[in-house]
Amino acid sequence: MNEPASIIVAGRATVDVIMKIDKFTDRPEKSKANDCRLVVGGPGANASIAISRFGGHSALVTYLGDDMMGGFIHQNLTDEAVDLSLCKICPDAKSSVSAGLLDKNGERQTFNFPGQGFSELPDISKLDFFPSAVLADNRHIELTKWAISLAQQKHLPMVIDAEAPFTEEQAFGATHLAFSMQGLESFAPGCDILTGLRQAKIATGCWVCVTDGEKGVWYLKDKLLRNIPAFPVNAIDTVGAGDVWHGIFTLCLGEGMDEIKAMRTANAAAAMKCKIFGGITASPNRQSCISFMKEF
Repeated sequence: MNEPASIIVAGRATVDVIMKIDKFTDRPEKSKANDCRLVVGGPGANASIAISRFGGHSALVTYLGDDMMGGFIHQNLTDEAVDLSLCKICPDAKSSVSAGLLDKNGERQTFNFPGQGFSELPDISKLDFFPSAVLADNRHIELTKWAISLAQQKHLPMVIDAEAPFTEEQAFGATHLAFSMQGLESFAPGCDILTGLRQAKIATGCWVCVTDGEKGVWYLKDKLLRNIPAFPVNAIDTVGAGDVWHGIFTLCLGEGMDEIKAMRTANAAAAMKCKIFGGITASPNRQSCISFMKEF
C-alpha cells in the first residue's frame, strides 16, 4: 500500500443539524424527532474529515464567518486534524448551516443556507506543502475555479464533486468528474445514465462516473456503461455518504490507485458511514474499512 497522500479540498463547510424522524411530510404541521445531532457538515468539510480519518493529510479551502457557527466548524475540523491554514475566516459573514431530516429508511431531505458575506480566495503561492490531488465541490463556483487552477499549475488529478445545478463550464480543466444522480440529471435532463455520462465525457474530456446509492457507481469504459457494486449494509443515515465517497476516491487517486480500486474503496467507506446515525461522525478509518472489504 502506498503512503497516504496530501489532498487539497475546496468546498463548503456547514453546521449540520440532523434529526431522525418516522416519515417525511409536505404538510405545515409539528412533528416529533426521535433523535438529533449537531455536527460539522458540507461536502468540503465532510470529504476533508473522511480523508483525515483514513490517514491522509487534508487541507480544506472554505469560507467561514467569524460567528458562533464558524467557530463550531473550525474547532471540530481542527479536532479531526484537518489543515485549515488556507481557510478564510471572514469578519461579519454568516457561516453556512444545513438541516437534515432522516426517515426510518435512512433516506434524507436536506435544506442548506449557504452563508453570506464571504470575501477573497487564498493565495496559491502560499502553499507550504505539495498536494497529490485536488477535490472540489461545485457549491462555490469561484472555489472550484481556484482548485482547478491550482491542479493545472501543479499537474495533479483534479476531481469535481458534481451536484445540481451543474454545467460543463464548471469542469473545464478538471481530470475526473463524479456526479450524484441529481447532478447528472441537471447536466443531461431526461437522459439515461449511459447517454448522460457520454455527453459529459464529450463535453468536458474528463473521466466520468455517477454515484447511485445502493446501486453502486456507474462509469464509462470503452464508451460502455460499467458498474462497481455497492457494499450491502442496513443504511441508517445517508447524510454525508457521497462526500465520504468523493474524499476517499480522491485520496486513493492521490496515492496512485487506478479508478477501479479507488471506486471500490470509496464504496466501502461510504457504506460504512451509512451504518451509524450521526452524519460525518460515522466516517471510518482505513484499517476498519480494509477489514470491512475483506468480509466481502
